[in-house]
Amino acid sequence: MNARALHFFRCSIFLSLLLLVLGYIVSMDGMEVLDTKIGEAFYQLGGIDRFFIFLSFLGSRKFFYPALGLFSLFLIYKKYFRSLIIVWANLIGVSLLNHFLKSMYTRERPSLDHLVDVNYYSFPSGHSMNSFAFYGMIAFLLISMVHVKKIKIAIILSTATFIILIGLSRIYLGVHFPLDVLAGFVAGSAWLSFIIGVWIKFAASSDAC
Repeated sequence: MNARALHFFRCSIFLSLLLLVLGYIVSMDGMEVLDTKIGEAFYQLGGIDRFFIFLSFLGSRKFFYPALGLFSLFLIYKKYFRSLIIVWANLIGVSLLNHFLKSMYTRERPSLDHLVDVNYYSFPSGHSMNSFAFYGMIAFLLISMVHVKKIKIAIILSTATFIILIGLSRIYLGVHFPLDVLAGFVAGSAWLSFIIGVWIKFAASSDAC
């Protein structure tokens, strides 16, 4: 197997195990009290509701699908058809996985007044998980297209900062506990590592044919 693909698969396994640990921690006695206290400390901190509501929107499916549609046009124009398939498989796959994980853990949301409409369970955070996979994949593809190291670093740092802010927005808005967001990041990175590993493996196989 391709060494790079194997590296990503190993990362995915490690992160999946870490998610299981977080799932166990959430079920521990007293952990919800601590999680609630931390969440309440950040709830509406600074009174910048509009900013975090907008960030939350950028981490939602209402934004992802139209944005990916536009990005798909760019990929079609550049004739990156393999990338086109993987970005859609990535978004649809992570969404389905998040729904499955929520149904497995069935954690209720915080009892705070929610500043945005929400539904279904809380753990792991769908916005955090989906954003990590969605923006992480786009960053990965952009990095593979550029050859200037400074630009690569800028893409990584800006993407990471943006994803973290989206996760924090869900705590600020009172719709997730901090551990929900952390678990979302871990689950999203596990899925992203897996799907990138698949992409690299099949790309290497195609080149070898």
